[in-house]
Amino acid sequence: MFRHVQLVASFAAAALLAAVARPASRVVDTGSEAEATLAKAWDQIAIRAAGSGPFIMKATVRLIDGEKSTRGVYAMSWAAPDRYRRVMGFRDYTQTDVVRGENYYSKRNTDGVPLLVWRLGELMDSFAVWGKTLSAVKVKRVEAQSVEGRAETCVLVSDETGDSRICLNAETNEVVSIETALDEPAQFRQQFEYSDYQPFGTKKYPRRFAYSGRNKRSVEVTIDKLVPVHEFAADEFSPPAGSEIWRYCSGPEEMTGEFTSSLGNELPVSFNNLDADIYFEIGPTGFPRSGQVVYSSDPLKDKAMLAWFLGGHFPLKTCDGRPIAYQMMYPLGAQHPLWVHPHSWLMPWRH
Repeated sequence: MFRHVQLVASFAAAALLAAVARPASRVVDTGSEAEATLAKAWDQIAIRAAGSGPFIMKATVRLIDGEKSTRGVYAMSWAAPDRYRRVMGFRDYTQTDVVRGENYYSKRNTDGVPLLVWRLGELMDSFAVWGKTLSAVKVKRVEAQSVEGRAETCVLVSDETGDSRICLNAETNEVVSIETALDEPAQFRQQFEYSDYQPFGTKKYPRRFAYSGRNKRSVEVTIDKLVPVHEFAADEFSPPAGSEIWRYCSGPEEMTGEFTSSLGNELPVSFNNLDADIYFEIGPTGFPRSGQVVYSSDPLKDKAMLAWFLGGHFPLKTCDGRPIAYQMMYPLGAQHPLWVHPHSWLMPWRH
C-alpha cells in the first residue's frame, strides 16, 4: 500500500506540540472578550515589538534527547525587529545569525541544523511569532482550569492550519503555556511553557522557557541576563565572515501550492514505518537546494528518503508578494497522516 502525500501550504506561525495530560476544565466563555485578553497578554511580553527598547539577553540551555543531554548558551543583542544578532553555542555546534534590514545572515559549523537547536529557535521565537499572527486567529471557546492550585484561563483558537490552546494565569494574565496542532496525532504535538516572570521596564518577561516534544525530546532555557542597553558596539551587527545570506521578511508572508515529487506523489511503502526529521533549504522557485536527515529511526533508508524529497517541488513562499527562499524541518512519521501544516516546519527568522 502507498500512503498519499499532500503538502498544502498556508503559512501561520506556530510550532507542533507534545501530548500532555490536561487538568479538568470547564467552558466559561465563547470568546467575546478573549481577543482583548490575548492582546493584553502579548502586549505585556512584547519586548521585541517595533518601538521597544534595545536589550541584551544571555541564557543557559539544556537540550534533552531521551537519556542524553547537552548544555549550551543562547544570546541575543536586539535593537529592532529587523536589526539583531543571535548566537547559539554547544559543544559540537555553533550558529550566529545577524538580521540587518531585508538581509538575514547565518553562519554555522554544519550543513544542517540539529533538531533540538531548531526547537530551541522555535521556543525562543514563540512569543514574537504568535504576536505577528494573533489577530488572524478565531476564538472557539474559553475554558477555566486549576493547575497545582493556580487558576488558569485557556483560550482555544483556530485558523486554517488547525487548533491551538493558549493558557494564561487568570490572576496576572501571564502566558503560561501554548499548545498547537491539537488536531494532529498526539505524538506530533508539542508544548511550550513559560514561568518565573520578572519585570523588564514596563513589561514582564519569563526567565524560564521549556519545550517538550515527541520521543522524549525537550529543551530547557534559563535566562541569566536580560538588561536594557543604550548603544551597541559599532560592529555588533556586522555579518559573520562567510555567512549565508537569506531574505528576512518583516511583511506579510504566504505559502502557496502543494508538494509534488518527480518519483510520484505517494509515499513509498518502505517509508511507512520510518520516524524521521528532515532539514531542507528551499529556493525561491520551490526547488530544494539541499536536504539533511537530522534524525532517523532507520539510517539505512536515509539516502532513498532524501532522494524522494529532493526530486520534488515544494510550496512557494512569498514576502510582500515576492518569492523568497526558506528553510524547513519536516517531521516524517509512521502515524502522521496529515501533510497540511507547513507553518509547523518553518521558522519566520530562518528565511
